[in-house]
Amino acid sequence: MKGLAKALPIIAGTLAAIIAPPPPLVPSVWAQQLVVPDGPRAGTKWDPSLTPYVPEIIDAMGPDSPHNIAAVRKSAQTGVSVAAMALCLSYADRAPCRIGFVLPGQDAINEFSREKLGPAIEATPVLKKKIRPQTSRSAQGSTGTYKRFPGGSLLLLNANSAADLRQKTLKIGVADEIDEWEDDLNGQGDPFELLKGRFTSHHATGEWRLLALSTPTEDGESKIDELFEEGDQRFWHVDCPQCGTSIRLQFEHLKFNRRPPYQAHYVAQCCGGVIEHHEKAALVREGRFVAANSEGLYPSFHVDALTSLVTTWDMIAEGWWTAHGDERKVKAFFNTVLGLAYRMRGDAPDHERLMERRDRDLVENVVPPRGLLLVCGADVQHSGIWAEVVAFAPDRQSWCVAARWLEGDTADPNGAAWQQLAALYDERFLDAFGQDRQIDALAVDAGDGQRMNQALAFVRSRARAYATKGMAGWTHPAIGSPSRVDINLRGKRIRRGASLWPIGTWPLKAEFYSNLRKPGIAAGQEVDPAGYCHFGGFLGENYFKQITAEYLADVKFRGRTRREWRPLREDNHLLDCRIMAMAMAEYLGLSRMTPERWAQLAASRGVPAELADPDLFAPEAVKLAAKPQAPKTAGDSSSFEERRNKWRKRSQ
Repeated sequence: MKGLAKALPIIAGTLAAIIAPPPPLVPSVWAQQLVVPDGPRAGTKWDPSLTPYVPEIIDAMGPDSPHNIAAVRKSAQTGVSVAAMALCLSYADRAPCRIGFVLPGQDAINEFSREKLGPAIEATPVLKKKIRPQTSRSAQGSTGTYKRFPGGSLLLLNANSAADLRQKTLKIGVADEIDEWEDDLNGQGDPFELLKGRFTSHHATGEWRLLALSTPTEDGESKIDELFEEGDQRFWHVDCPQCGTSIRLQFEHLKFNRRPPYQAHYVAQCCGGVIEHHEKAALVREGRFVAANSEGLYPSFHVDALTSLVTTWDMIAEGWWTAHGDERKVKAFFNTVLGLAYRMRGDAPDHERLMERRDRDLVENVVPPRGLLLVCGADVQHSGIWAEVVAFAPDRQSWCVAARWLEGDTADPNGAAWQQLAALYDERFLDAFGQDRQIDALAVDAGDGQRMNQALAFVRSRARAYATKGMAGWTHPAIGSPSRVDINLRGKRIRRGASLWPIGTWPLKAEFYSNLRKPGIAAGQEVDPAGYCHFGGFLGENYFKQITAEYLADVKFRGRTRREWRPLREDNHLLDCRIMAMAMAEYLGLSRMTPERWAQLAASRGVPAELADPDLFAPEAVKLAAKPQAPKTAGDSSSFEERRNKWRKRSQ
């Protein structure tokens, strides 16, 4: 009996060790068994040496941390999103509970599940063993968005769904890319505040955790920027190899050439010593976070590409020069490379100053020499349709080729206004090299709902026409993915519908206004810069008033300040036309085509060989193609105007 009595504690201890769950590990230690699903080390275990700033971020949300909230303002490709996933999976394994990973939309959820979460679970043995597999027949199995495991679950939630954010009780949460979330979710409030309400059940114990992360967007309304500022504002610091001072790497101290080889290097702000790129990795790995705001409410972190070991300083230099001169690209550079919000200028240029720089050599309805893309935007009103035809060069310089008012009641899809728009769609425009061209892409506004069916009916039978809808906000791309609309003019469903294309109007307007403010040859510059807007003498004051009819205003919305476009004048239709034309140019590849592809396009459109060169915007090319040429047959001695008029009569 005495032997049994002595053995009982040993037996009990052994059973307790078997039955009890393993003690929680700090997330960064647990993460080292996670097999990374993508990136430079895809298929291998997570290595903290590649992202030395990550451990402190996810450990701030660990089981033993005193903090409930943390925020990360980040650039793209820093490894923070994978780390956030590792945080959730560490809880699933060592401290199981209800976990929510919230993403900005169903497409983002599907991609995250397919490209990151699913592969990570399958490749990591401890997770594959613990998380139930996806089975269509078992109510206890996992799904693509609902991962079950003993003691809890991991849910992928849609930030744009009020039901997802209201009906779930959570203990651990990640709010991913919150700057892409709506400001107001179906009139029910800020979705981030709705999400915070899911942790109420754990407020008394203090065991809840919420990690918010995002690439910032527009300065003044960025959600992650606001959360970062309210926190203790931790920046990664390295020790200067010259003097030992702790410094934060900042873009203004990165020096590089304008063209390759960029030879990017850092000039330390402490002593002026040079830090070469090959020294970066060792310095970053020995670095640390330093808080700039001791009064912060919670940990908040900034991570950018200057610190990231995934990219190089030369790539940052290339990104800057690629973006230079293009307001939208500069904003993207600040957001995705520097991890900083960017404030786009929104003051309307003076319309009278724009009129003064009109070029009398530009001829109405004639495509200029470098206008390789020819697009049109059509703004549908009740009593007619405004339309602007715009030509674009590879460097985003633009020319107004025509601006027209097509009068007629637009309620009738066969009425005069729509017939005139059909004629514009079919019209053949003379170009500077004697060729005739049609509009490459025509955007028709169908967004106000009042003439949507008529617009859809118009584009349904025209391959180069696109029904579009303007989207408010700073996170929408120039041209997004279309939705299918299968309703005809009588409200009946039809088999062959039409696509409705969303346009990110806010950043396009900011880009347009930035381009309007650029000085060119008319202002004494040597050349017209990239993005410069050209206007002919045929355009009157009403045109310039309309394209400058809006401005950016700071507006209070649900207790927060955000920047919105507001009308300066009542008529802004030609501004809308220009924005739609810019979106069509983006759809055709204005920002994506390589110099070689531009050269091929130039050659296919009859541009002389000496101009069909990748550098189509060089000053020499401008001089070679200064004057437009109308088609001329052998023995034809008529003037350009006479030949143009003959050609136009023939084309009609």
